Amino acid sequence: MSTDNFEHEFFGIGIQNGKTPENLGVLWRTAQNLGASFIFTIGNRYAKQASDTHHAVKAMPYFHYETFEAFYDNLPKGAMLVGVEMKENAVDLETFEHPRRCVYLLGAEDHGLSNLACEKSHYLVRFKSVKSLNVAVAGSIVMYDRNLSKPRMR
Repeated sequence: MSTDNFEHEFFGIGIQNGKTPENLGVLWRTAQNLGASFIFTIGNRYAKQASDTHHAVKAMPYFHYETFEAFYDNLPKGAMLVGVEMKENAVDLETFEHPRRCVYLLGAEDHGLSNLACEKSHYLVRFKSVKSLNVAVAGSIVMYDRNLSKPRMR
C-alpha cells in the first residue's frame, strides 16, 4: 500500500514587509494555536515580542526571506500560494475552498501585498470588511476559516 503524500494537509502563514513587530507575535501565537505548520517573514525580520506569549518561533519552523522572489522559489512542493488582499478579483473567504496544502501570505498594514505577490498568488482571498484590518486579525480570520468544516480543494 503506497501513501499519497499530497493527501496530507498543511499550511504556513507569513507576512510580506510587516511594519508592526507586535502584530507578528500575535499572529504567530494564533498560528500555533490554529495548526500552522510553519511561519515566515519576507523583507522585515521577526524580533522577539512580548505578544508571542507561547514562544511560537521556538515551537514551529520560522523562515525568513529577504525578497518575494526568494520566498516564491522556496514554496513547498505542491503548495498553493494564497494571498490575502482586498482586490476586485479576490475570492470571498466565506465561499473559498482552502487548498489542502497552502501558504497564506499577508501584506503590510499600510501597503498590502506587492503587485508581484498578487500576480504570483494562485488565489487571492478577501473577506467582508469596510476597511483594512490589522494584519494579525486578518490572518487569524483566515486561519479560523480554514479550520471550519467546509470542502477542501485538491
